[in-house]
Amino acid sequence: MEQYVVFKSHGQFFAILVQNVDRIIEASQFILLPEVSDFILGVHEYQEKMIPIVDVRKKLFHEYTTKTETTKVILCQWEGQSLGLYVEDIVDISYMETSRYEEELVRAALKQGYIEQFLKLDERIVMQLSMAFLFDNQQESPALVDLEELIELKED
Repeated sequence: MEQYVVFKSHGQFFAILVQNVDRIIEASQFILLPEVSDFILGVHEYQEKMIPIVDVRKKLFHEYTTKTETTKVILCQWEGQSLGLYVEDIVDISYMETSRYEEELVRAALKQGYIEQFLKLDERIVMQLSMAFLFDNQQESPALVDLEELIELKED
């Protein structure tokens, strides 16, 4: 059994492993960056680092998170980078057991790439999010890479 930070977004419960979390902070002021994906709210200066902030609700549900007194930023480590998740509410930090639900979804071809696994917290089902899905911008730019390859071919 592993420990997770459980948070809420768009009425759903999500989790990430505690070992990937550095800190939970309050932040609402971000430095906007031009020409980035719309789910990147900008960067936040924290301990002399500029940390990119991902709006989880925008990334998963295509709606921006509304700032309230419960919104937080979960500072995470992923592949040696510091990154932040902007979430609606921190629900719990808890040990949870895995479930067998994803096996059924895989068989039904319904499991999505952002779900690592399903967990149980009391009577709630919690989805463990894939850090790669949240922070890997490659999924946003395959068409750009193809265009660049075409330009290179034309020049040859």
